[in-house]
Amino acid sequence: MLTDRQKLILKAIIEEYVTTNEPVGSKSLTEKPYLTYSSATIRYEMQHLEETGYLKKTHTSSGRVPSEMGYRYYVDHLVIRDEVVSEYFQYVDDILDNKLITKEEAIKKLTNFLSDLTGYYTAIIGTSSELAKVLKMEIVPLESTSEAVLLIVTSTGDVESHKIYIPQGYKMDDLMRIISMFDTAMYGRSIYEIRDVLSKEAAKPRIRQMVDFQDDILNFMIKSFENFLKGETYDAGLSKLFSQPEFQDREVIQKVIAAINSEVMKSFTTQEIQGIKIHIGSENLCNGLEECSIITIPYAINENEMGTILFVGPTRMNYRATIPLLEYVANSMKKLDKR
Repeated sequence: MLTDRQKLILKAIIEEYVTTNEPVGSKSLTEKPYLTYSSATIRYEMQHLEETGYLKKTHTSSGRVPSEMGYRYYVDHLVIRDEVVSEYFQYVDDILDNKLITKEEAIKKLTNFLSDLTGYYTAIIGTSSELAKVLKMEIVPLESTSEAVLLIVTSTGDVESHKIYIPQGYKMDDLMRIISMFDTAMYGRSIYEIRDVLSKEAAKPRIRQMVDFQDDILNFMIKSFENFLKGETYDAGLSKLFSQPEFQDREVIQKVIAAINSEVMKSFTTQEIQGIKIHIGSENLCNGLEECSIITIPYAINENEMGTILFVGPTRMNYRATIPLLEYVANSMKKLDKR
């Protein structure tokens, strides 16, 4: 349990270090008007914060820097949202209110704006269609009597198409009967439920008899519904992230790139996120991101279109400004409804 004085000193050290990226000494703290303590008292408390794991001492300076434990305590108990960041909210509104650009263009512009503003890697992970419902499966015959296009349409407007070749000995009517059975079984079902529905329908005798169709159709359906679940990702700012002093080592950069391209994106597109989440350093559980913090927040354009906004930055992230900025953006994404 930290005393009020220790909390004030820890908060001051973290916010000073976020700004300067230099170890913080007692002298600079005595110059802060809200720390009305002697230099000796501040040094004593800094020593205590180091011994209890909230601060670390560097080898090259007598000052201290925050530890992961210190950042975690700060984020959970001490951070106060910076009201200054609200001056940038109008820029967010200008992008999202612009009816002259498409939804996709707005999201892309917003991603670039957030990255430029913060200097962090920014991703707006496209809406997962997991909660979307299947509206229609339909066969569209082509000029050739042996070819047709299979369409799958969802309630969010997503469409997948696939050319089907009709095996010798079968007719277009045979294919239409199969698709009609699947269409009836899957209508109104969410994408999340589809795999079970497909398995049950494929086991029915009338479909199993048409084995030449079955594999082609089922493989297409499975692939299509996987595409619906992926969603699209708009990202920007890797070069800005690597301009931060923490990322000057080539090996560190390579590890961060590998993590962002695989583990991070995969984990944040498949897990359900409720509210803003902040993962600091080793909390990320991703090899290569030990020096990073990841902040995520869910957004909803409407009841069917939902996704995640993600920042990757150094653990020395400006949490005071980043948290209210992300909260405002996530809450404003509903402006893209019906675009």
